[in-house]
Amino acid sequence: MATIKLVYFGSVTDITGISSENVEAPATLDDLNEMLIARFPKLSAIRYRFSVNRQLITGDRQLINGDEVALLPPFAGG
Repeated sequence: MATIKLVYFGSVTDITGISSENVEAPATLDDLNEMLIARFPKLSAIRYRFSVNRQLITGDRQLINGDEVALLPPFAGG
């Protein structure tokens, strides 16, 4: 079984109630997003981006065993 590490930040952590977890790896980021929204419906109300192994990702991407996927809400500050 392939697993990935999910890391949550900011408002995503508020919704999930946890800062990180290991889960069975879905095939793609799109599949992961669907899985997360099914588990945490309030995620559909906020904007966030994915990073995989500390690189921001646009669009879909295959996930492989050991990937670290972070959900990043918009950050403010200066």
